[in-house]
Amino acid sequence: MSEVVLFETMSVTNGKSIGMATLNVEKSLNSLSLEMINLLADRLAVWEKDDNILLVMFQSTGDRAFSAGGDIQNLYHDMVANKGGPSPYCDDFFEREYRLDYQIHTYKKPTIVWGHGIVMGGGLGIASACSHRIGTEKTRIAMPEITIGLIPDAGATWSFSQMQEHWRYFLTWTGANFNAKDARIVGLIDYLINHELKQEFVEQLQSQNWDGDVALVLENLINQFEKKSSGFLDSEVENHDAIVKEIITECLATENPVATFAANLPSFSGDIWLEKAGTTFSNGAPTSAHIIYEQFKRAESMTMAETFQLELTLAVQCSRHPDFLEGVRALLIDKDNQPAWFQADMGKVPDDWVAQHFVEPWDKHPLADLA
Repeated sequence: MSEVVLFETMSVTNGKSIGMATLNVEKSLNSLSLEMINLLADRLAVWEKDDNILLVMFQSTGDRAFSAGGDIQNLYHDMVANKGGPSPYCDDFFEREYRLDYQIHTYKKPTIVWGHGIVMGGGLGIASACSHRIGTEKTRIAMPEITIGLIPDAGATWSFSQMQEHWRYFLTWTGANFNAKDARIVGLIDYLINHELKQEFVEQLQSQNWDGDVALVLENLINQFEKKSSGFLDSEVENHDAIVKEIITECLATENPVATFAANLPSFSGDIWLEKAGTTFSNGAPTSAHIIYEQFKRAESMTMAETFQLELTLAVQCSRHPDFLEGVRALLIDKDNQPAWFQADMGKVPDDWVAQHFVEPWDKHPLADLA
């Protein structure tokens, strides 16, 4: 049986090394299992303390995906076995996943991600946490958790809070699919490099003079490769910025932003990208849409650590409420795409039902130790 994450150290010119972490479950689009999360966290901790390691690079096997998200199937089976919760595997998975994301966000050495192909959910959590985030002409990003009755997680509360307000809500309410150029505009990707240049890039990493400022040497190298790259798709974010800003601004000025957004969906007609986003929203979990609004409102005054604590509360509560289980069943298990959401009307989700998801179910929060 092959290793689910491959680790190697690549020697460079000054006798130091670069740590390479490769997600290696191509068949499942490198979806993150608890085993993968634990392996990554443990190795990163070792490399961070090793003075011989200059930086760390994340990549994946195969050309289809860096990572399509978390290993939802095992979460589903745990929720089925423990309806209403607690669900021990879910609790453990989310805590360890968010610890890993926070670990990467706060890593003391430069981290590179080669975000080629699908980068979604938990995969986006790892990618967005890196200090040097590379997208390619085939990068496709989304945070589509609304489709399974979950919430934007794996650090999305923090990373999406850094972008303009209208895109924060639009991209998480609709789970819209966007490319590397879009991601650069909203702040989830830093550099655009053609995938065919990857091998040359890795070879150049080995041959650089790393005696100076490591982050500066790395940035100069990446910039050289970005200048050689071309052929990236037009930006849907750029093309739709004005209309999305107008719609979301209108929504946020009302008492029920989710209901107002739903009422605006007819205006998406005739625009393929907006229509697709609107359809995803309409089919998504109404409870998730309302949680997302409150989630980002609260995040405005939070530290990074506090946003991860909030996410764990929300994710665990989602595993103990009916929609997450039902959404996974409909989309990934039975694949009938007919979820029976507990609250079915986008405009009429009770406030007290939403509020239940923000209640910490522990005496002491499992992530209370995050700085």
